[in-house]
Amino acid sequence: MGELILCSRPIAATPYFIDEAGLNIYSLEELSYYISRNVYSISHDFMTVDLCNFIGRELGMKELSSELLDMIENGGTLHEFIAIILTSSGYLTTPEIKSTVSLIATFENKSEAECKKIRADRLMEQNRFVDAIYEYENILDDENIDGLNTQLLGDVWHNLGTAYARLFFFTEAAEAYRTAYENNHKIVSLKAMLCCFKCNHNDAGFDEAIKRYFVTADSVRQIEVLIEQVENSSEIRDFDNHINDLFVTKENGVDISSDIEEINLEWKKNYNAFCRI
Repeated sequence: MGELILCSRPIAATPYFIDEAGLNIYSLEELSYYISRNVYSISHDFMTVDLCNFIGRELGMKELSSELLDMIENGGTLHEFIAIILTSSGYLTTPEIKSTVSLIATFENKSEAECKKIRADRLMEQNRFVDAIYEYENILDDENIDGLNTQLLGDVWHNLGTAYARLFFFTEAAEAYRTAYENNHKIVSLKAMLCCFKCNHNDAGFDEAIKRYFVTADSVRQIEVLIEQVENSSEIRDFDNHINDLFVTKENGVDISSDIEEINLEWKKNYNAFCRI
């Protein structure tokens, strides 16, 4: 799992396999660790008889197993099920348990699509853009998509556009924002689409969108000012100055290949981090 987990309870001879994560669990502490690190991936399907039997048979915690089985049989909630496991393991602190259980409880009052969107949004917050794209597209590929609230559908498309834009896929982002605006009618989606056209140097797409959606001259100017502000930000100016200085140095006969390679490696490192799965 990437770090050492101190286990004070029995270790299973035969692990419990979590399909969603492709992960083997050998102890209650490992299970608690997994739950706490994957709160947004846990659904009601986590409450299985197999898990309860594993806890009783492999970990020797028969009373806990019986309590969890009773909860499943009596229609208990997921957050209550999780609370019992976390409290019994002793791996997390009380505040950590409360926080984890509270987050899981928020999912239980929402539709499946809303839960999936929350999980995808959290991936976005963690800069896991490729993972987020997969999650948003899973929502949009659902056969029950036609039953979704158009506002929610538009917001999913908007966030998908943002994930694409963060990876510099401005063509895909613009189309996602377009679909978002046609569903949620939010000006933020419209402006995001226009910004993507500008970032992609797609003047034809920009002009077409302005006409199609009756964008006012004031709104167009706001977009242009926003793009100018980004282009003239101190970070971009400093980088431009650095590159210009390097090429001046090159003209003076100095080899700058190592400097350029360092910049490329840093870009690659950051981009790969954004694309991690």
